[in-house]
Amino acid sequence: MDPLLDMFPSFYALPIIFKLGFVPEDDEFHELTPEQYQHFYATAAEEEDRVSKERIYMLLPKDPQKYEPFAGNNVFVFREREVIAIRDGERIIESYCTKRRKKFGSFDEKLRYCATLMPDVFSKGTKYERYRKGFKNVQRIGSQKKRT
Repeated sequence: MDPLLDMFPSFYALPIIFKLGFVPEDDEFHELTPEQYQHFYATAAEEEDRVSKERIYMLLPKDPQKYEPFAGNNVFVFREREVIAIRDGERIIESYCTKRRKKFGSFDEKLRYCATLMPDVFSKGTKYERYRKGFKNVQRIGSQKKRT
């Protein structure tokens, strides 16, 4: 088991949502077929997957154009608890946006806004990374030169 996923599922999901750029609908997750499970266990599964026998889902978005820019020919698979965590991550994003009391035209706008507020770790390595405000002007304590 992944202890961070177990303790903080929503925070685990936020980088996934930023990478995808959207939150998949429930019907976009498809459980693997018996043959796909067999292939998954033989090639990509970690030991914990073989032991836990947790349900595994592949993401098949209704709009493939959302998916292709970062996925290419790859297929993303998620454990059942990761799918649930994505829903929790979506609630966090919506909460940030609701507090703003502004109308957002798209989920993409919401992610751009949230990237300016959330810690860098969530949007790092995604197209939303450039919206981070960061802490460029902050100096470490004790790093200032002493006046003499």
